Amino acid sequence: MRRLIFLTLILIPSLLFAQKKTGAVKGVLYDSINDYALQSASVTVYKQADSSIVEFQLTNTQGEFDIKNIPAKTALYCIISYTGYRPFIKNFQLDTSALVTNLGKLFMTRQDKDEMEEVVIKAVQPLRMNGDTLEINPDAFKLDSNAVVEDMLLRVPGLTVWGDGTITMNGRKLEKVYVDGKPFFGGAAQTATQNLPKNAIEKIQLYQEKDVSKLTNTEEKTDSLYSMNIKLKADKKKGMFGKVGAGYGTDERYTGDAVLQVYDKKNQAGVAIGINNINKEEGTGENAFMENTFKSNFRFFYGGRGNANDGITRRTYGNLKWQHSFSESENSQFYNRFTSDYGYLNTSRNVTANSNREETTDKYKLTSISKNRSDNDNTSNTVKFQYENRKKFGNFVNINANYTNQYSTSTSDASINVFRNDSIAASRTNSNSYSSSNSNSFNMFGWVRSNDFELRDDPRKNFSVNFGANYYEALSNRGTVNTYESLVDSIYTNTIDRKYNNYNKNYNANIGLNYDGFRQFLFGIYNFFNINMSLINNVNFSRSEQDAVAMDRDTLTHQFRINSYLTNTNTLTNFSYNPALNFNKSFNKSVWGKYYYWLSFGMDLRYQFQTQKNESSILNRNIDRSFNAFVPSLNANFNYQKENAFRIYSYLWANMNVQLPSIDQLYPIIDTTERYNLISGNPFLQSSKAKYINYNFDISRAKPNSKSNYGARLGINFNNISRAIGDSLVYLPDSSGRSIRHLINVAYQRSLGANLNLNFSHNINKKSTIGLTYIPSLNSYIRPGYINNLQSTSRNFTLSNNFNILYNLIDKFNISLGEIIATNRNQQSNSKQQASAIRSYTTTSNINYFITKNFTLNTSVNYQTNKTDKREAVAFTIWNANAIYRFMQQKAELKLSAFDLLKQNKNINNSLGYNYASTTVTNGIQQYFMITFSYYPRKFGGRNRPPAPPPAGRAIIMMR
Repeated sequence: MRRLIFLTLILIPSLLFAQKKTGAVKGVLYDSINDYALQSASVTVYKQADSSIVEFQLTNTQGEFDIKNIPAKTALYCIISYTGYRPFIKNFQLDTSALVTNLGKLFMTRQDKDEMEEVVIKAVQPLRMNGDTLEINPDAFKLDSNAVVEDMLLRVPGLTVWGDGTITMNGRKLEKVYVDGKPFFGGAAQTATQNLPKNAIEKIQLYQEKDVSKLTNTEEKTDSLYSMNIKLKADKKKGMFGKVGAGYGTDERYTGDAVLQVYDKKNQAGVAIGINNINKEEGTGENAFMENTFKSNFRFFYGGRGNANDGITRRTYGNLKWQHSFSESENSQFYNRFTSDYGYLNTSRNVTANSNREETTDKYKLTSISKNRSDNDNTSNTVKFQYENRKKFGNFVNINANYTNQYSTSTSDASINVFRNDSIAASRTNSNSYSSSNSNSFNMFGWVRSNDFELRDDPRKNFSVNFGANYYEALSNRGTVNTYESLVDSIYTNTIDRKYNNYNKNYNANIGLNYDGFRQFLFGIYNFFNINMSLINNVNFSRSEQDAVAMDRDTLTHQFRINSYLTNTNTLTNFSYNPALNFNKSFNKSVWGKYYYWLSFGMDLRYQFQTQKNESSILNRNIDRSFNAFVPSLNANFNYQKENAFRIYSYLWANMNVQLPSIDQLYPIIDTTERYNLISGNPFLQSSKAKYINYNFDISRAKPNSKSNYGARLGINFNNISRAIGDSLVYLPDSSGRSIRHLINVAYQRSLGANLNLNFSHNINKKSTIGLTYIPSLNSYIRPGYINNLQSTSRNFTLSNNFNILYNLIDKFNISLGEIIATNRNQQSNSKQQASAIRSYTTTSNINYFITKNFTLNTSVNYQTNKTDKREAVAFTIWNANAIYRFMQQKAELKLSAFDLLKQNKNINNSLGYNYASTTVTNGIQQYFMITFSYYPRKFGGRNRPPAPPPAGRAIIMMR
């Protein structure tokens, strides 16, 4: 934490730049006839000298505006506009002795139909309200010719672009980003905001829309998303952009990628290919379109997710994407489109890992030291299709399908040495294995839902159908040579040379029908206390087939012979039917200009019927089972908004279900190559009943004119499983480290998870902003069980605190500082050993310094400390740096990168389990230097034509 405080001091000079004397202009806006306040009128202050924008604001619910940061001794004028009213124009100048100008109560007059004949001034409004949509006018922002949408968004009051690409408006996250009402190459915000040039945009719209992905039909805005739509100019509705880059560095490190994206009114098509051996993931598959943007190198957290991963990985990838809209509609809620995607990925990975694992029992401690080396090669081909159709009058249809073929091979060598109480050698194991597999999978799912607009006339038509099906088959071959030696028994040494050939085939189908007009169907015009009723039916069928063949090498003949115990066939068939009757009632109230709230309660009276049949060549695995249970669920929604203050959304959901023990828990097939952790089944296991509770709370500021904004999101999950399946762990008396897990029913298992996301942003002035985030998370679980026939309950507690400070001085530099403190503690009851604990501290800093508009320096530092009980703390620092130069109108880029300047990169993973603590150190990429050249081809629309001159005798006012 001290490091974070120290690094925070770097920000102080940036926040204390000397400022010129500034003041404010304020007033209140009213309708001239009815004398009521005009909310969301646009108020803009300009300099008289050049008509450049000084500040702008929207009036609040009381019609008030209070615009600060107005320069003194400067000739100014303000224009106030409101849809349907004559614009109000006022000249003024602040005096150093009176830095606040109060315009008082201003009255606006409604505009006649022929009013535009007399307009005499030209102006561009940055913001305006169009109904319930906030519109941003790009023409009001004077930026460099190479500026993109994100450069403009950084200058909009109340709108914050965070380091991970998330965008918030007045503290509320923008969930969807569209271009002309359509998802743009997958829908990631930065694909649009960091590629599209500002001069191609007609306007940007911020609004609230219904979340049509949910299968419930409701008109309430609690079931909605906050969205952004980027509307292109008429001559910019087609374009082309992309990137071609290649780099080579020391230690034979290399990277290369190429991305090309084209679009028009109805089509979007993209291709991405690449290869690298620097553990770089951000170019893989669909991510290539999101990460390789025109301004990707200027994001707050530059550097991506690569380089520091486990092992040494080479990736080769290719991706094709095509989206076709059958109509030119620019409404994000109504569309008819088809999307297809093809992805190829080959990953070759080399990993070496050294692990130290300590297990505690009531009498002694076991320490396992293992070494593992593996080479893996995986190739996949994936094809995806999606069809979406939602019209204003017609049913809503959504169908998704995907097919994947995957082929993989691997080889590995491993050794394990077990010691008792750190000094007595107990056993050792060496194994060599290889494997190959080839699999094919096909998945399809979708839904059909009645249209919202038709329901207003006849609610009895309110229905939805969801369906799904998938098929999977895999053929795998594996071989292993495993030698086990007991050092506490000089005679017992055993070698197993075994081959496996497995064929698996799984398929299932499900369908669900929801009829939400059940109340109207039963009671007609009678409202039944305004309680809505729905019928819900879900049917699921699945079948899993397995054909397993195992062969052992005979020590005398050296021939492989069938292992009759492990060789088996198994077919599992499941059928489930879940009918339910849903009741839902809502309450709402609103007072114009003050508040609005909506409260809803729902209950599902659900029954669960399930039958299961297992057929196997192993006789005791042939079983038939069936059960039924009452599994209700409850939910509550609350939405409250206080005008010009804040908004609250809260959601509570609780349900239960019954879980049958699997056939491998009842009658497992034990493979003797698993030397240390054998599993013994239990045919008397009973079904478990699980109860889940989920609570979410969201609050954000709803004050448009505020320079400070906040948001908070809280999520809590609680699970309780009665008659849960737990462990009775028994260590063999030879003290060799081997154990047998006997599965038993325990009284309960409980888990609790909670996470909080707090964000605060403040516009210091027009050029600089500061943002703070704090994200704590907590996870806890309790698992009763037995160790050597003594009752022992494992209690695990994990707490993580993530702090981050972000400061951005537009076009100059941005800096982020972060601290992550994580603690994981495990306590075993009835144990003589102390509780195990793992602590890690991570301090991060990232700075982008824009020396000129073409030259940027970037540096990032990641300092980590890992501490575990009774072990020496491990600390290391990863320092990376980049120098980026843009030329040829910023379409060409030369970048010099340095990774791990201090040569300290390490990959350390600590984990805690039922009664063990483990530390694993794996290999990773070490220091290298690389030079990369990239070119960004860009073309949007045709040549710009000058606007037609206005009719003689008239001037034009532009208040968009």
